[in-house]
Amino acid sequence: MYTPIRDYALIGNRRSAVLVSKHGSIDWAPAPFVDSPTVFAALLDEARGGFWSIRPCENYRVRQYYIEETNILVTEFTTARGVWDVTDFLPLEKERHYVPPEEDTTFKIKRRVTCRKGECTIAVRFAPRFDYARGTTRLYKIAGGVRAEHGHMRGVLVSGQEFSVAEGVAECVFSLKAGRDEFFVFRYNTGEVDLMKDNYEHHERELNETIQKHRRWCRTCETGTCALPERWRDALIRSKLVLKALFFEPVGTIAAAPTTSLPEWIGGARNWDYRFTWLRDSSFLLESFFKLGHVTEAERYLNWLVNICTMEGPEHLKIMYGLRGEVDLHEERLNHLSGYRNSRPVRIGNAAHDQKQWDVYGSVLNVAYTLHRLSGNSIDRHRWRVLRDLADYVCVIWREPDEGLWEVRGGKKRFTYSALMNWVALDRAIRLAEHFGFEGDTDTWRAERRRIREAICREGWSARKQSFTQALGEEDLDAALLLMPVMGFLKGDDPKMKATVRAIERELVCGEDGVLVRRYTSFDGMEEEEGAFLLSSFWYVDALALAGELPRAVSVFETLLSYANHVGLYAEEMHPRTKEFLGNFPQAYTHIGLINSAFLLDRLLRERSTKGGEASPAAHQE
Repeated sequence: MYTPIRDYALIGNRRSAVLVSKHGSIDWAPAPFVDSPTVFAALLDEARGGFWSIRPCENYRVRQYYIEETNILVTEFTTARGVWDVTDFLPLEKERHYVPPEEDTTFKIKRRVTCRKGECTIAVRFAPRFDYARGTTRLYKIAGGVRAEHGHMRGVLVSGQEFSVAEGVAECVFSLKAGRDEFFVFRYNTGEVDLMKDNYEHHERELNETIQKHRRWCRTCETGTCALPERWRDALIRSKLVLKALFFEPVGTIAAAPTTSLPEWIGGARNWDYRFTWLRDSSFLLESFFKLGHVTEAERYLNWLVNICTMEGPEHLKIMYGLRGEVDLHEERLNHLSGYRNSRPVRIGNAAHDQKQWDVYGSVLNVAYTLHRLSGNSIDRHRWRVLRDLADYVCVIWREPDEGLWEVRGGKKRFTYSALMNWVALDRAIRLAEHFGFEGDTDTWRAERRRIREAICREGWSARKQSFTQALGEEDLDAALLLMPVMGFLKGDDPKMKATVRAIERELVCGEDGVLVRRYTSFDGMEEEEGAFLLSSFWYVDALALAGELPRAVSVFETLLSYANHVGLYAEEMHPRTKEFLGNFPQAYTHIGLINSAFLLDRLLRERSTKGGEASPAAHQE
């Protein structure tokens, strides 16, 4: 039986990320980086993927939680004879220059077993399968542990316990009494035990240092105005820690998720690799990080974006890149892996990197505008030249069809959301040029901005559906249109916007609680079903709030909060009926949506309290 996706927790170190099950098994661990091949991948093939489990030898109850304000995980087991726990973490190393995967020695998983009460008997099973379990990983007993090798890939399990090795699995059983500890450490890119770094004192010191580093960052506020809404504080802290774990240092990019090929419907083929950085995510990400008071990460990401735009030029800008800026994200299938619960195929790479999606230009310009608006930082002339070129290019291409933000594989359309973000691109360019006195073809930008608005309002509106539609001249609905007020295109209480919300409620809202939202109604080139998209459910919260339906928005938001797993994490999608998690996990976009919705609701609630009445909808920005 595969472990439910919602029964996993994340540990990470800003280089890689590991999933630990509720029952003490590490079933996903790419090394040394989050986009590297895996050491453990039972998540995608229970029989051959590889795992590392630590669990009781008798019946048990279990609870799992994070040490407060950290990404350090505790799995606590209670048996008839005692209570003990496993503390799992990836130590936070000092930031260093990027080195190739075969030379990087910073990846290590540390697992401390502690008996808290009574006595415990514990079984450890260590079964690494390097390179997505392609080929054979061989294990050898050595002094102080077990060495694992597969071609040029290697690693070592360090332990004071004696292991037996047979058929690719190292095992040991040992007992502890109350107050006693035992450390187990896996190091990648080494085959030897380092006595200077593999003693109890070193491990304890590294654990305490990692706790302090997490908490120091978690309590950082660089803007002076980042008080968390107390009502939802715990959910916000966990969400920002998830995002921090997915940042890739020293580059400054962020992975959309730490996994690949977790299915959007069990048994289906909507299984994608999300260990890359998407440009459109940046606008939502940076806005959430500014609100949380973390300017450094936002600045670093914008610098990376500007450098990419400088190198690529507007006409060659891609929708997504590798975490180090790679442009070739060739997609291939790992046919030897059965997939999560037999959901094939398992994919690495992502063919969507070659698609045309015109909304990315609005995403980049909105990033720059958000940086200026929320932080007060200036836009230098180099950045401006890059942004100006993007705005000029939008004037050329906005009428052309594209594959849209959902990366459909069923053919190009003139997606309304793409047009909306082209409007955003020109709107933000005009605002920046006016504020800083920069040169630019603002007359053309204004004219094209007006034409885009007219096209959306004329061709993107369905009188029959009484709603804006997914594509100009078509009738299908799309949850992305809930973002129109957020982007400043319309007021939230505009009659057409409110009608669109009602239409989406009729056709896209699903589940007995009436809070989950599917992405769209159109055929996208894939026959299989998919779950409700959790980010669009948070967009629904925002649209309700900006339409003046604040009590309903709060109710929907708090219902969505109740859908988090036992440690506060979310996947990309959810089964509308069973509430089973679907898609890659944990999903950065979902946690970004949670953060932005929480701050919006908090602001509107405070405004209503101050004014003694209803909070005003978002003002149209044009």
